[in-house]
Amino acid sequence: MALVVMLLVTAVLLLAGTSFLTLSSTEIQIALNERASAQAHLLAEAAFHKALARLNVDPAYPGETNTPLGGGSFTVNVTTASGCTSTSARLLVAKASVPVTGGTATAEIRAIADKVSYPFRWAAFATVPNGIFHFDDYEGVDRTDKELWLGNTGLVDSFDSGGGAYDAMANSGARGNVGANGDVTVEYSTEVKGDVQAGEDIIEGPGVTVTGHKNAKAMSEPFPTVTSGSTASTGLMLTAGQTESLSAGTYYYQYLDLGDGASLTVSGPVTIYVTGPPIPGDSWGELVRLGDNVTLGSEPGTQLRLFTNSEGTAGEIVRVRAKAGFRFYGSLYGTNTDVYVQSNSEIYGSIIARTILTGDGTKVHYDQAMSSQEVCHNGKFTIRRGTWREVIPN
Repeated sequence: MALVVMLLVTAVLLLAGTSFLTLSSTEIQIALNERASAQAHLLAEAAFHKALARLNVDPAYPGETNTPLGGGSFTVNVTTASGCTSTSARLLVAKASVPVTGGTATAEIRAIADKVSYPFRWAAFATVPNGIFHFDDYEGVDRTDKELWLGNTGLVDSFDSGGGAYDAMANSGARGNVGANGDVTVEYSTEVKGDVQAGEDIIEGPGVTVTGHKNAKAMSEPFPTVTSGSTASTGLMLTAGQTESLSAGTYYYQYLDLGDGASLTVSGPVTIYVTGPPIPGDSWGELVRLGDNVTLGSEPGTQLRLFTNSEGTAGEIVRVRAKAGFRFYGSLYGTNTDVYVQSNSEIYGSIIARTILTGDGTKVHYDQAMSSQEVCHNGKFTIRRGTWREVIPN
């Protein structure tokens, strides 16, 4: 009986030992697989960043095949991707493999690289540095060297048109960031629900509230030059109370001149280039002149992009002026344009301009959906926002 019991115990111990050995071997293999998978992932990232570097040296870089690196190898395929109208966008597919016992760990990264920038992440930004440009005296107030000036009792906040129309309670947020490469002036009792950035000084009046960070003496923000690609032959003029709607497409005008109560809406994605020369007989050099209570654009503001003379020379006197009660749904981009919006106006979108002045009671509601909009230019290849990356380990 003792011998039989000993044999049974020995058999049990042998079975347990075999099981533990098998489990240990399996855990070791799992660990090796995980390590190889991580190596393949990092190798694919290295391949992707190498491709970016090569593209910035040689835009015709076609990719490469089975290049050894880090105990494995990678392949990069570079093809033209849809995106900017300049066709500079490239679809990069970086595949990496690392050998491991019993097979190969692989990873793949897909992303679009393009020569793009993202200027519409600001509610309002004045692009010039301190002391170069200033607003002329519209209302008897000296605003020399005040590149971004937010008037009294104003508001800057944010919303996302992807979630519906702006609503102060249900669809608003604190991403209404404003800035300037020069000074930022915020007048009394104005609330900025976001960050304030200035290349020079931040000047605040009494009762000003800033919910985000304040950053003075900041580094300059770069903005691309945008060319219209076509010459406008005439301007667009609407008389007082007149309404007009533009269907989806690209339009070129020398100027926009809309009388009191006029309305220019859009029924699809519309891009308008206002190329100049300014309105005939206008002494202010205005490219866009809007009377009282004018509406420009339609909800959501992402449908309208308005470009004003951002390819012009720095010394040109070019302006956009909107009188009281202006309603704007869209993005305005004019790095060589001075923008003046009078009192009690509302902007649902973004304004990027040389200098920006808003009147008393004017509200700027930054549309967060604009942060993914791009402006093509001749910069360096970078990873475009909103693209995706997938890692596939075997």
